[in-house]
Amino acid sequence: MYPQFVIEAVYFSIISVVVVFIVVFYILTKRAGNQRGSEDAVHVQAKGMERSEKNWMLFLFAVALIGNVLFLSPILPSIRYVLYEPEPALTITIHVKNYRFYLPETPIRIPANTPVEFVVLSDDLVYGFGVFRKDGSMVFQMQVVPKPYVNRIVWVFEEPGTYDVRSTEYSGPQHPWMFVPDAIVVEGEE
Repeated sequence: MYPQFVIEAVYFSIISVVVVFIVVFYILTKRAGNQRGSEDAVHVQAKGMERSEKNWMLFLFAVALIGNVLFLSPILPSIRYVLYEPEPALTITIHVKNYRFYLPETPIRIPANTPVEFVVLSDDLVYGFGVFRKDGSMVFQMQVVPKPYVNRIVWVFEEPGTYDVRSTEYSGPQHPWMFVPDAIVVEGEE
């Protein structure tokens, strides 16, 4: 958990520095420019930013602001369950090593409409952890970075059924065999 906190702290620090830079830049360029030379000089220094520069700066500021608001908003399911919902009701830890998924049990039984936290730990390589429906469509996936990084995702399965797990990140020649059929069974009313 500690490395993730450091990454998030660095991210928010960088965003804060960028916002402060934009505000300071705007204030400094808004000030009136100085006239150089005598009163009858032909050349007068321009005052502040030009209109196109102001528009460009405001556009960049809006993109940064809207992007951060959207990616931290409850519109995204993974963010909603991590930041805005109570603690997950169930935590499932899965280890990945030597091109294999080591599940706590097979199949993993999960109640429908319950926030479940998946913690996936890799001991050697970068893998992918993908959950798929029986028709092959993806429910969710995440990249699994080796230790000491702890890979987490919170998800709510709304549809009861049986789901497969497979790697979604090419990790080497044994990657195609990283497939666990019927790994997750979501129980509930259909």
